[in-house]
Amino acid sequence: MRKFSAHRIYPVNSPPISFGIVETDDDGTIRNIRSTGGKPVEEAGLEFYPGIIIPGMVNTHCHLEVSHLKGQIPEHTGISGFVSSLQKLRQIEPERIIQAAAEADRVMYLQGISAVGDISNLEITLPIKKISRIRYHTFIEIYGFDPVVSAARFQHGLHLAKLFSEAGLPHTLSPHAPYSVGEEMWNLLAGASSLTGRISMHHNESPEERALLENGEGRLADSFRLAGFDISHLPAEAPDAFALLGKYLPASDWILVHNTLMNSIPSPAGIKQGVYWVLCPRSNQYIENLLPDIEGFAANGLTVCLGTDSLASNHSLSILDEMKVILDSVPGVDFDTVLRWATINGAHALDMQNQLGSIETGKRPGLVNIPVFDWTKNRLGQASQPVRLI
Repeated sequence: MRKFSAHRIYPVNSPPISFGIVETDDDGTIRNIRSTGGKPVEEAGLEFYPGIIIPGMVNTHCHLEVSHLKGQIPEHTGISGFVSSLQKLRQIEPERIIQAAAEADRVMYLQGISAVGDISNLEITLPIKKISRIRYHTFIEIYGFDPVVSAARFQHGLHLAKLFSEAGLPHTLSPHAPYSVGEEMWNLLAGASSLTGRISMHHNESPEERALLENGEGRLADSFRLAGFDISHLPAEAPDAFALLGKYLPASDWILVHNTLMNSIPSPAGIKQGVYWVLCPRSNQYIENLLPDIEGFAANGLTVCLGTDSLASNHSLSILDEMKVILDSVPGVDFDTVLRWATINGAHALDMQNQLGSIETGKRPGLVNIPVFDWTKNRLGQASQPVRLI
């Protein structure tokens, strides 16, 4: 058994505990959380760390398989420029892809990330996930306009699902985005209910996306036409994600990613259960130089989670750095709220809430120390960095 203490413990699902003590089994399972009456104590075997202790964080949206593209795509190109660069650079020797993905997995773990929702088009990261100390849910990405190729692409998705199933790794099929999935592919997804119980979809990511969906215009629409894609195959419901998913995948849990250009933030009372909103602020800044209405999401009480997107569109896969951007950019959002977004909300989105996301008896969330903390403002500082304890 090990015993951990800090100036403040943040269990997440209960109030912070000053000088609290967390007892764990050798495998990291939480055995007990104790209060000391707000005073430091001395006990045999007690490990005390300055600052705060939080549970391991959850990266609800990542693209591990493009980690080799770190620093290779310019910033602020817009989504069409980003997608164009991504397609040109993506073809590379498998060994380099595997090496970069394995290093990204290692660094995420050290930075205190305990679970990841990862988007995959290939099986290349499967061996990494099988042995990783991080728990993954893989969203096998489905996309395509042309009805002629839809069946073959869907079969590829089913093949990947079979491989992940044989490896014992959680996975589901997921549509890429409203602007990249044709009606025929949506029908195929609708018929695969056993593989679509939890989907992750890019949503309202850029002005170019909105222009394409609302009037078939803009740089993204032009680039699709130039590539020979017929956007007339998009469903009539494509401009409205709720109408789209309500028609084709009504029984699924929906993880909507980016949400940079929401015209209005809905109320939880107006949407179904099982909707999660993922914000990836540093990726939004990298591609569009925009941020979503973070304060609006907080004020409306929606189930918000945090993601990093990929190293092709971000400088790191650190969830703590995403938290810093939010806290620095939106002073009205407090640390406790953003910590929930970074931990338990993501665990719920990935259906891992019984295993991690909070410091509670019986869970194995991992423990992360943040030695530098601004006690005056109750916020992270620029020098705050995560240190994994277990």
